[in-house]
Amino acid sequence: MSKNYIKYPIAFNKQSEKLIDISDVTDDNKKDLICLECKENFTAVRKHQTPHFKHKPNSQCTGNVESYIHWITKEIFKEIKEIELPKIYKDNLTDNQREKLDNQVNILIKKNVPKNLHLKFRKNLKKNISESGVFQINKTETEKEYKTSLGNVRIDIVTTINNQELFIEPFFANKIDDLKRRKLSLLITPTLSINLLTFVQKFDIKYNLENLKSYLISKNSKCWIFNREKKIEKYILKYLAYVSEEINKQQNDFNTNFLKSEKITELKNHVEKLEEKIRPTQDEIWKLKDEIRKIKNEIGIKDYRY
Repeated sequence: MSKNYIKYPIAFNKQSEKLIDISDVTDDNKKDLICLECKENFTAVRKHQTPHFKHKPNSQCTGNVESYIHWITKEIFKEIKEIELPKIYKDNLTDNQREKLDNQVNILIKKNVPKNLHLKFRKNLKKNISESGVFQINKTETEKEYKTSLGNVRIDIVTTINNQELFIEPFFANKIDDLKRRKLSLLITPTLSINLLTFVQKFDIKYNLENLKSYLISKNSKCWIFNREKKIEKYILKYLAYVSEEINKQQNDFNTNFLKSEKITELKNHVEKLEEKIRPTQDEIWKLKDEIRKIKNEIGIKDYRY
């Protein structure tokens, strides 16, 4: 599709250096609105079923919907003062971290939980090792480049929270590739990805600054792709403490389960003894029934069984 016909809901006001919704365009400010990708002026189409911005005819812009939503996201983050960080799930851990955690959890379960309840207890444990939380952003930079032994890497958004850097990588169609993940791990900096495609698919072009900003701030837009080893170790210890606490909470249930299991074993043993006692009688009964059938066959009496 030609860039002239792509519809955009947000533009950049070069006078105020702020983003602006199509709904806030006036005759006074419509000349100052540009596309940050090519720096060309946008045309504001206000009298339309879905008001929008578009490039002028014969635009030379090489951007597209993906690059557009990326630069809007980066501009919004320059103004965001707080962010909700998502939970860290076991699936966000490296293979080694996950294996270490699972082994330690299994030790606690095998030692303290009745064997027949292992599966149920493990299934009911929470899948996250940390909780979400809202944090203040002290500083935000965009398109910042870092050196690594695998080559330079450019980070889309670098925020500073509690005097520590946090990388944020928005993606549209293409997630962060393996090489960039390896470079990020060498920088040892917590890194989040943000799924912009999910947002655009939900709203098409009917979104605005407010709901895009809300999405970017919320925990639901993000996923952890890297965290510091020391931080993960701290959360693993907390998770193991949580498992121990759950075991203590359910100790009465475990004791009740044990007593019932013991009762089952006792009843089974009693049944086996009774069966042992009546087995000769049952055998005698079957022998007599067989003899009756043979005699009936000899004298021509047929058995009809229903």
